[in-house]
This record gives sequence, structure tokens and C-alpha cells, in this order.
Amino acid sequence: MLFKRKDSKFWWYKYTAPDGKVVRQSTGTTDKRRAQELADTCKAGAWRVSKLKEKPRYIWQDAVVKWLQESQKRTIKEDQANFRWLDAYLGHKVLAEIDQTDIDRIITAKLNQGVSYARVNRITALVSAVLHKARNYWGWIDYIPPIRKFAEPKKRIRWLTPDEAAKLLAELPPHLEAMARFSLLTGLRESNVTKLEWNQIDLQRQVAWIHPDQAKAGKGIGIPLYDEVMHIIRSQFGNNPRYVFVYKGKPVLRANNHAWTKALARADIADFRWHDLRHTWASWHVQAGTPLNELQELGGWSDYKMVLRYAHLAPEHLARYAANVVTATDS
Repeated sequence: MLFKRKDSKFWWYKYTAPDGKVVRQSTGTTDKRRAQELADTCKAGAWRVSKLKEKPRYIWQDAVVKWLQESQKRTIKEDQANFRWLDAYLGHKVLAEIDQTDIDRIITAKLNQGVSYARVNRITALVSAVLHKARNYWGWIDYIPPIRKFAEPKKRIRWLTPDEAAKLLAELPPHLEAMARFSLLTGLRESNVTKLEWNQIDLQRQVAWIHPDQAKAGKGIGIPLYDEVMHIIRSQFGNNPRYVFVYKGKPVLRANNHAWTKALARADIADFRWHDLRHTWASWHVQAGTPLNELQELGGWSDYKMVLRYAHLAPEHLARYAANVVTATDS
């Protein structure tokens, strides 16, 4: 039977499945004819599963619910927002019937919003991840349509020279200056600095650590605290019993804020984000001769490819080979 709920504009359906379970579900449509067709299809599907032992016909929304229940991603809120957008295109679509046409509709709709290829790729990658889970782990489907990926232009790494960094630090308010200086010396991400707690620091051994559940790569990071870093940490004594970096005794929720933006303008530094302090730290390390494998461990990257982004900043080891062309041109 179809019915309307006071809290919903859509038609809902209700039926008793062969196993005695009462099923209530929104049809996601205000069209009564389409709602009835969906209700009849779902009821017939339940009968086929029970009597003919067919594989259940799950819809996209079923997969989304299961995905969110199992997900431990740090970007879960971004996934939820993307799922809400995708619902208009896949919501009640039977999972096994999602095809290339559906994927193309999603891609076209995103491109019509004027977003970048990178943004489109994030949406389609999420669809692909859910479908792969449904096939490989849940056994809900047997086929996944091909999902194209757009080539993304590689961005130039933004980093500061020591002189530029000094100008920026001079313009920052004291609490942000300490955090920015700490970031430049350790390479830690913004959230790892703003949420750093005293119980993550061993002053005797002069080390700190980021727990696996706090790290983007999902593995712990150990941070050696040499003299310059220890000086910054000692300057924060007594400000807060739990957090290392605070403002007026309270935790700093975001370092990349209005005060940061204004300081950048005063220092005449453009196109620079807080995260670029990490790029600056890595760039300085490479230019100073730190081996890439050691930098990978210091920065907590799980993929060596991420560290290779900085390799071009230290080409000195190629010098003895670069001159080989001289012999060839002289002959």
C-alpha cells in the first residue's frame, strides 16, 4: 500500500515480506504512479528472493547506508555531502542496474556546475569505491560499469624562502607565530598542531608523537624535538593543562583563519595556505640534503610518490651525469 507521511513530501510504501517482516520505505518521488511501480517492483523482488532464491536487489541507498556504517575514513563528512548530491541520480537505482549512462549523467552534471576535473574525479571515485565494496566484499553485484578518470594537471608546490618565512612570522600574532614556526620546524599538518596535547610529548626524551588515528596516512608519526622546537614548546608552559597551543587559554580550532590571511597580505605573500608550511618544511629538507626515504618517515607519508614531489629541488646528485653531453657535442 502507498501512504503519505506528515514529515515527507514523497510517497511511501508498506508491505509484508514472505518472511513476515513488515517493510516501510520512501519511494523518493511525489509521482503516485511511479511510486506504485517502485513498490510493486520491490515487493516482487522480495518474493523472488524468498521463493526463487534469487540474489536480493539492493538499491544505491542500501549501499550508502552500509558504506557509512563501515567507513572509518577521516573524510567521512565530505563523503556524506557527496552522497547527498548523488542521491538525485542514484538514490533508488537498483545497484546491479547502474551502468555507463548513469555514470555519464553524474559526470555531465558535475561539469555543468563548473567544477574542476579533480572534483569530478573525487565524485566518481566515491561511486567506484562503493560499487567495488558491493561486488568484492558484500556480494551484492557481479558487474561494475567502467568509470573514466580525467587527467588532472599537476600543481606547482608552493613554498617559502627563509626570508619570506621570516617576513610572515613577523606579521603573525604571537599564538599563530608559535604554531607556524612549530609547523615549519616539524612539518606537521594543521590539525596535528592545533590538537597537539601535552600527553603526546616526552620532554625528557625530547620526542613527540602523532597517534595513528590522528594521522592522515593512518600510521603513527614520531617527531624529534631538537633545541629550536623545544624552545617553542617551553614557551607554551602554563597556558592550558591539556593543549599545547592555545589562544587566551582556549584551543585554536583553525590556524588558517582571518588573522593568518591578514598577516599574509601584510607580508606581501600571495597564493599561500597554512598547509604550504608543510611543503616549505619538506622543500627546505630536500634542499639541505635530507634523503627522500628519511623525509618520508619524518613526514609520515605512506606513499613514496608523495615525497618524490620534492625531488626536483635537489638535483645536485645529477651534476656529474649532466656534463656527459659535453663529450658528445665536442666529438
